[in-house]
Amino acid sequence: MPSYTCTTYSSINDIDNQVFKALDCEETIYFSKPFLQAFERANKLITYTYLIIALDNKPVALAITQAIDISLETATEKLPLTQQLARSLQCYLSGKKTHILVCGNIFLSGAYGLYVKTGSDKRRIYNTLSRKLKKLSTPKKPRIFFLKDFNAQEDASASIAEKEHFQSFTVEPNMRLAVRWQDFETYKASLKSKYRVKVNRADTLSKHLISTSFTATQIRDNIHKLQGLYNNVVSKAVFNTVPIAIETYALLKEAFKDQVRFTAYSKDGELVGFSTAFIVNDVLEAHFIGLDYDFNKTDAIYQRMLNDYIRQGLSLGVKEINLGRTASEIKSTLGATPEQLRCYIKHRRTVANMLFKPFVRQIKMTEYKQHTPFKN
Repeated sequence: MPSYTCTTYSSINDIDNQVFKALDCEETIYFSKPFLQAFERANKLITYTYLIIALDNKPVALAITQAIDISLETATEKLPLTQQLARSLQCYLSGKKTHILVCGNIFLSGAYGLYVKTGSDKRRIYNTLSRKLKKLSTPKKPRIFFLKDFNAQEDASASIAEKEHFQSFTVEPNMRLAVRWQDFETYKASLKSKYRVKVNRADTLSKHLISTSFTATQIRDNIHKLQGLYNNVVSKAVFNTVPIAIETYALLKEAFKDQVRFTAYSKDGELVGFSTAFIVNDVLEAHFIGLDYDFNKTDAIYQRMLNDYIRQGLSLGVKEINLGRTASEIKSTLGATPEQLRCYIKHRRTVANMLFKPFVRQIKMTEYKQHTPFKN
């Protein structure tokens, strides 16, 4: 059986445009060269490595890895101390920065680490990739390898990584809303009374907010304020990862125009929040947001953003709205349902990987109540 070969690149610009044509991924926004260029250009604290996997000298897959330093201190605080191994691991990791190699895009929720050309053996390619990761030549050796965000369909192929001693765990789901309404009023009419009241109340509380669709120029003109609003949200995350640079959105806006949505919210002339989204294959994909939490208490900015995501999706005629991860219960009150996601993780050293298991077993998604807001 022919074997796969891998060629590595340290910049997306080093990969010839003909490779993207051969892979047929030019029209797939998340794996297109301009999209990957934007993230690479704006986010300099990440070490990027790209793998072109070929069969008989013909490209069949593109893998994207990002290497970062991540703090596990807040995560280890959640470990139970009933087991000696867990206690030892907690002492080892607490306060440390760990260099981690992620196959995927740390700024996206979904399986955006590997693109496989249609007709190729995806499971064999995942097997090749999981073996290759440890041998990658990078400026700094990673301690941990991470394959991220596989739904049930993708996981059928990605699970082969367990043969290379990757350990799986579930993470918070993507909350997705299938669209079946013509407009926002019709959508609200389909809700049970108490959920319709919540939607209306958010719109009432936020009535003084002015929403503006920002251009690339407007993003750059307000970049420091926008970065601060985003950092407010990121500071509440369990893991201390690299924050996205807002310049990323200016570059994406220039490259993809109306496919990238950047909505700023202001009150009395002051920016108090923003939301972002991508339009891909009849799906509105919600992305990062920024918030002034003081205004959020009085003006329901976040709930207004969620309402506006639905308004945008309906006005654009998409078939589905992906509201993303976090705040799952709130999103379920709007009718979103969970798409379960699984990740895979492995320590570089065999013995450490065995000690790592108690830590991985403790990684559980946040429990929440799934609401059923629609009338029968």
